[in-house]
Amino acid sequence: MGRPEKEFDLAIIGSGIIGAMIGHLAAEGNPGLRVLTMDDGNTGATHLSAGLDVPTGHTPGQRALAARGSAVYARLRAELPALPIRPVDTYWMIDKANLHRLRESMAGPRLTEADAERRDWLAGVLPGLRTADRLLLRSDGGAHADVGRLAGRLLDEQRRRPGSEVRGGSPVTGVRPRDGRYELTHGDEVYAVAGRVAVATGARAPWGPFGDVARARGLRVKKVAALHLGVRPPDDAPVLVFDDHDAFLLPVHEEGYWLLSFTSRHWDLSPGDGPPDLSPEDRATAAGVLDAYVPALAAEVCGGRAFYDGYTPDRMPLVEPVDGWPGVVLALGGNGSGYRLAPAIAERALELLSLDTRKGDRS
Repeated sequence: MGRPEKEFDLAIIGSGIIGAMIGHLAAEGNPGLRVLTMDDGNTGATHLSAGLDVPTGHTPGQRALAARGSAVYARLRAELPALPIRPVDTYWMIDKANLHRLRESMAGPRLTEADAERRDWLAGVLPGLRTADRLLLRSDGGAHADVGRLAGRLLDEQRRRPGSEVRGGSPVTGVRPRDGRYELTHGDEVYAVAGRVAVATGARAPWGPFGDVARARGLRVKKVAALHLGVRPPDDAPVLVFDDHDAFLLPVHEEGYWLLSFTSRHWDLSPGDGPPDLSPEDRATAAGVLDAYVPALAAEVCGGRAFYDGYTPDRMPLVEPVDGWPGVVLALGGNGSGYRLAPAIAERALELLSLDTRKGDRS
């Protein structure tokens, strides 16, 4: 085969929010860097994400990543005001016995108890809301994004930079060394050559380039699920988090419905099997959440969504170099929070690749 016509300084395999963020921050910190992002169109986690950013975490490591993500998104919103990210009020309903755990999970936001007036107001937003014997708290610092559109905007910024590209088509199935650089391949076809490679293939990671490494690190694929509730939320409707059930209600104003995100228990699935459906078990889990908090909404189910994401044993993203492959890093394991953690994942990946992020952007 002849040599590919174009070479790049950095190639990113995967164009979901993590891959798009790696490309964007790399270009910001390294003017003139030639960046290639390979887009195979399989970005279900990004395009179906609820897009909620409330900076919390169950461990110090998770909290540090969440806080960093929120700080970068705040900067991006200020610099690119057309990005589809908007602030949202956030309320929490929780058993009194779990208040300490919730306070400890906060990565910056302040928690304050809602007064009687706020309780009455929220009961008007969500008729039938069961608040008895539960604490109702409010926090600042929340935001909601259309993650698919956001990733698209970041990729558009990359396309406009001289020497950089975003390519669609067949997925990259292999990476192989050549003369101190790396070829990105699909079968016998060479797509491009790059000096550094970031693998951000999401739920497809176990079957993609360096999938054996991802599997050896314990990466597993789980379903992420949500219901759509056909009640139009008021313009000032907040997010309501049911922390004891690992679930939340999010107003999706653009589409005119509430989204109930809950925890699906389906593990070790394969994107190769096609898009997942909501199972009877998923629907029963969601019904249990609604019955516990807002039973009147149980009759308003009008649809739902499900997709796959990669999860790690410790729920920390898998961001590490590949042994024996200098200049290749994995940026995987969104753990259902890929949007929220994408900036911190991207910064760590670029650090491992010895590439700068934007100077002075440290909080």
